[in-house]
Amino acid sequence: MKIPPVKPHFFKPIQPGFKQGLKIPKGFLKYLKDHDHNEHATLRRDGKKWLVKLNGRRLEEGWEKFAEEHDLQLGDLLVFKHEGNMEFEVIIFDSSHCDREYAEYLQEEEDIVEGECKKFELKDGFPHAEAATHNPFGQSHFECTVRSYYLTNGYLRVPSRFASKNGLTYKKCDLIIRDERQRSWNLKLYTSCHHVYIGGRWAKFHAANDLKVGDRIMFEVVTNGERPIWKFHDEPNPSVKSSSKAFPHVEAAIHKPFGHFVCTIRPYCLTYSYLILPTQFALTNGLINKKCDLIIRDEWQRSWNLMLRPFGTSVCIRGGWRNFRDTHCLKEGDQIMFEVVTDGTKPVWKFHGKISGENSRINQGVD
Repeated sequence: MKIPPVKPHFFKPIQPGFKQGLKIPKGFLKYLKDHDHNEHATLRRDGKKWLVKLNGRRLEEGWEKFAEEHDLQLGDLLVFKHEGNMEFEVIIFDSSHCDREYAEYLQEEEDIVEGECKKFELKDGFPHAEAATHNPFGQSHFECTVRSYYLTNGYLRVPSRFASKNGLTYKKCDLIIRDERQRSWNLKLYTSCHHVYIGGRWAKFHAANDLKVGDRIMFEVVTNGERPIWKFHDEPNPSVKSSSKAFPHVEAAIHKPFGHFVCTIRPYCLTYSYLILPTQFALTNGLINKKCDLIIRDEWQRSWNLMLRPFGTSVCIRGGWRNFRDTHCLKEGDQIMFEVVTDGTKPVWKFHGKISGENSRINQGVD
């Protein structure tokens, strides 16, 4: 007689379209008592929990938030260990099957560098002779949204495409990062499990720049070589400014770290009468668990009265969403942008309509 595992588990590789949902293997259902009656599953990792809605054996609402917060990539492998009562401990392996929990940490060596850049002749804070020299086959910069693991772990993972274009894969060297106030840090570039990371004094770097979850940041290549130099920009794409002509009753929009967000119309947006907000936008703007009216105005001065309501562990727009959606002929795959005009007991947002091209690329990662 077969003895069932004390904590049964299943494996799921991350494949294209993974953000829309993930299915529990049919053969695993025998370990889930009365699974047909369960409406939610709980995912657990590093002491935190995520509530995810179940549609049959498919993980849906709440899954995308989990995927974004853990920066899941194609080729990653997930292990779901059932702890009972539809609660799963999740272990994440990258494409080389290295457990992220054991990514290499380099020994911290130096604090903010003061004398390092005195070796160079400077112009506007950067080496005069090489300030304009980039790798012609490289990628001059990359942008990213600060994820929770950037702050809790001692590293930042460099986008694979950027690392490849700039010859950083398998490279182990010092990295000098300077900001717009001429402060300088000596960090490390290293490779672990085929991915390139910024390590060393990363924790001191993010603390010195007061980085928070949801911040958009950019690193720009100044020089390549044995000891690369990058420039740090903490606001690569400032929020769209609101127009006083479009909102004559508003003197000034309240500035937020995320003054706007972009999202993609998913099938549920058309089937149901709500739109789920990007989690980082909701967190940054204090909308989690908030219940209030919401005014949305478009560029033709038309106005809609909607509502913000909690939705599981996130927030959604409802109470008029269907009418708003149909008025603007929104279809699956459309990318749309909303801008915060005022905050408070009845927020006012501006709807910028469908976007494409550069605006879409600028805001990828926010959705």
